[in-house]
Amino acid sequence: MEQSTSISNNIWFGQPSSSSPSTIKENLLRATTEHEALFHLIELFKLGDFTQKRLLFQLMNYTNDEALLNLCIRVFCSISTHEDLRDSNHLLFLGEGNKAAVDTFASEAITTLSLEVIPYLMALLEEWDSIRDTSVMIRDSIDCFINFKEHLGDNATVDEIGEYYKDFMEDCDAGQYYYHQNLSFLGDLTKILMQRVFIAANHEQMLRMELIPSLLSTWSGEKVPGDYHTIITNENYKDYVSYVKGLANKKWEKGQKYFYGHLL
Repeated sequence: MEQSTSISNNIWFGQPSSSSPSTIKENLLRATTEHEALFHLIELFKLGDFTQKRLLFQLMNYTNDEALLNLCIRVFCSISTHEDLRDSNHLLFLGEGNKAAVDTFASEAITTLSLEVIPYLMALLEEWDSIRDTSVMIRDSIDCFINFKEHLGDNATVDEIGEYYKDFMEDCDAGQYYYHQNLSFLGDLTKILMQRVFIAANHEQMLRMELIPSLLSTWSGEKVPGDYHTIITNENYKDYVSYVKGLANKKWEKGQKYFYGHLL
């Protein structure tokens, strides 16, 4: 079954299944490959059933399939709660010295929306700071949460970032979810999306956004009507307006995290 790998480069995880959670669980029990198991787990999560989350943790930590591991990491970051991140046993793979896995985790960490991810990023930075491309990804992810570069510069040491992180946390509520130092809120992201759509439509440019369309699609379970390469025109501009209006009609709590419309 190739469904799981086909998701890996998409901005979301596909349409929710029309099957019931009980049917998907039966299919999960009959799965004969790791790819099948992950596919059925994702289908469960999209329906708001997270009871089998521990199977995702097991897959993520014990698979030898690099592509599958990278997708597991992406799914984990999208559905993980503060409590999931507090248990280091869920992230044993980070200690395996797998650069590709570390790179994926570093790039996806922002989608956890949780300050609980920062200690992992700090530990990885200590270990990987000498590998430039990996170090840059880790530093960028940490910066998204605590904005240390503005105060310490791009070349701050691990110790300096660590001290800044401790001070930063004194003014934060670790029980809330954050996006770029602000409490996470879908409405804030739709404003940023529409600002870019408006500019792109005026010049018939590509959308040139990746993270925000992915977050909106994954949070809401309703796919943004385009991707990075979509050329915005006066015609498809209306699709984005309708999309945002549809999301605005639903209730979203500030500082909370969602997966396919389900509160985590």
